[in-house]
Amino acid sequence: MQARRSSNDNRRERRLAVACRATARIALSVEVLDASRSGCRARISMPLPVGTTLKIALPGGAERHARVAWVQDDVFGCEFMAPLGRLELESLVVATPVARPCA
Repeated sequence: MQARRSSNDNRRERRLAVACRATARIALSVEVLDASRSGCRARISMPLPVGTTLKIALPGGAERHARVAWVQDDVFGCEFMAPLGRLELESLVVATPVARPCA
């Protein structure tokens, strides 16, 4: 491997030229619009392609890996990889001022 440094590079460490795939994780706030044991519908400020996998941290401490199943404008639907338990779903209701069944 060859380390390179340009004349205007003020970094403390030398950089190595590489070419490989990596995964980036970012934290985004989402507004959960409705939920079931198997998934949820949510609003997000940045587009997510169908098939994207993500980890959602829900009120009450539940965390689930999910797959984006559909996207329409700034709203997406996702399927949880493992269903929510009854108490986890109830925690979402408790965290919602006006929780009611969706039509």
